[in-house]
This record gives sequence, C-alpha cells and structure tokens, in this order.
Amino acid sequence: MAHPTQSQSDQDEDERRPFLSPPPPPSPPAAQIEVHPAQAQAPNYQTIDRARSPSTSKNTSKKKEIPPGAGSDSGIASPLSVSSSCSSSSSSSASSSASVSAQASDPETAAQQEAITVQDPHQHHHRHHRRSHKRRRIQMLLAVLSQLGLFVFFGTLAGVTAKAPWVYPYSWHPICMGLYGFVATEAILLLQPIEKGSHKRVARTWHGLLHTLSFVFAVCGFIAIYVNKDLLHKEHFHTNHAYFGCAAVFIFLLQVIFGFFVAYAPRALYQCIGQARIVRIHRVAGYVSIAVVWVTLWLAVLTSWMKKNFDHEWVFALGMGMLAVGLVGQITPSRIYARSRTAGHHPVRS
Repeated sequence: MAHPTQSQSDQDEDERRPFLSPPPPPSPPAAQIEVHPAQAQAPNYQTIDRARSPSTSKNTSKKKEIPPGAGSDSGIASPLSVSSSCSSSSSSSASSSASVSAQASDPETAAQQEAITVQDPHQHHHRHHRRSHKRRRIQMLLAVLSQLGLFVFFGTLAGVTAKAPWVYPYSWHPICMGLYGFVATEAILLLQPIEKGSHKRVARTWHGLLHTLSFVFAVCGFIAIYVNKDLLHKEHFHTNHAYFGCAAVFIFLLQVIFGFFVAYAPRALYQCIGQARIVRIHRVAGYVSIAVVWVTLWLAVLTSWMKKNFDHEWVFALGMGMLAVGLVGQITPSRIYARSRTAGHHPVRS
C-alpha cells in the first residue's frame, strides 16, 4: 500500500476535527511563528482545566494554555498527553483520598482520636467533681467542729448556771444572754456556704426567725441585769463586760432592722445601692455583730460570779476556739468582698 501524501494526511486530520471553526493554517518554523486572525478567534482545544484536580496548588488552579505546536507537528495537542495529565491528577487525588480513607479506616487511630476528644472534658468533669467533693467534705468537718465548740461552751455555761445559787432577778441574766449567744450563732451557721437554692431559701427563713428570737432573749437579759443593779443600788455600765454587752445589743438591733428591710423591702434599697452590695454589707455586719457578742461572752467568763462558781476557764476557751476555727474556716473571700467581673461570668448570689 502506498504511503499517503502530505495533502492527504492533512485532509484526514481536517475530517477528524469537529466542524466548529476553519482549520488553522500550517505552523511555520519556530523562528517565524505568527498568530493568524482566524486562529485567534477559534476556540483553543489545547486548554486543560487544572482546577478540577483537588491535589493542584493555587498557582496551577488557573487554566494553562499550551502553545500551538507543543503537542505535534500540526499544532494540535496530543490526546495521549492530555489523557496522561488527567490520569496523573486523578491518580494523585485518588492516592490522597486513599490515604485519608486508610487513616479513617484504621481502628487504632480512630480509637485514639476519639479517646483524645472525649477524654479531656471527661477528665475536666472528674477533676471539678473531686475538687467540689473535697470542698464539701472540708465544709462539713468545719460545720461539725463549730457545732461541737458551740455545745461545749454553752453546755458548760448551762451547767454552771444550774449549779449556782438562784438569785432573782440576776440569775435570768446569764440564762437569757447564753440563749441569745447560742441562737444568734446558730442562725449565722445556717447560712454558711449552701449549694442548692431551695436550701438557701429555707435557711434564710430560719435565719430571720432565729435572730428575732435571739434579740428577744437579749432584751430579756438586759432588763434582768438592769433591774438587778437598781435593786442593789449599784452603778450601771462601769466594766468592760457591760460596755461590750451594750454595744453587742445595739449593733444586733441595727442588724435585725437592716435584715428586715433586706427581706421585706428589697426594691427600695436595691434601687439605691444594689442587691449584691446590700447582701454583702448585711453579711459583714453580721460577722462583726457576732464577734462583739463572743467578746462579751468571754468577758463574762472572767467575771467574779463565774470564777466563784466555776474556775476552769480553759473549758470555755476550748469551746470558743473550736467554734472560731469552724466558723471562720467556712467564710470564703467572695462572701466578704466583691471580686472583679470577667466576661461571661456573673457573681453568685447568696
């Protein structure tokens, strides 16, 4: 069979091309390449869209045009080169997807990743739970210690009062003032850190009732000692015990009035100062008031009447020390002064 001529091969190639535009003229030598007007308007069949491949970079995401003549002598890109480039891009994307799927299908790797994502919040929850549980245990021990100290002190006082000879109306003074100190301290211990809101509401109710009752005991004890001084024609308010006793009753009266307004008339006060600040002022004033009460009780232990009937002050000192450690240990800094607010955090109301 005779080899086809150059004109016949060109004619066969023209027949194989789609009839979208007239065939481009034969390419001149490399040194004399010129762009034909018809070729500039014709669509470029040598454009490869590299953006379809996910493994290409940003620089290769644009369409890359191959100059005519780079594929073959006739200026047409070789289909073998186009298919090879497409196959290489598809193979690279397939290899990357295969590696990702292999990593995802690996059970050990997936288990480790899942453990990492789940373990951190779980450990944080457990740490917080252990910390809160430890804090509750410490608070419980401090509460038990304060109650033991309270019963040691006032149990001893009750025994001394029962043993001492009855003197009317003086004997009512240690009885009523002892009940005043005991009930007032119990009312404060009720409001030490409580977590649940329902318990807080019940504790506040009992706090107000116990303080009202303790104020009644304080007034009765004050009347008893005042009447006794008048009957014996003795001078009023000339000892440290008397000074601190008057101060304790007066501060406690102001505290009861302030607490009444905080409980039953909050809007009038909250509009002027603010709820959190008012509650904190009332709490700090209560700590000061109970401290003055206990200073008065200790000065009562040092009086001549107490030394004549019970000469073991160390028992009262032991009870007072246990109560002081238990009560002061439960007072957190946030209950005394306000902390600086941070974004997304609000102070806890108590």
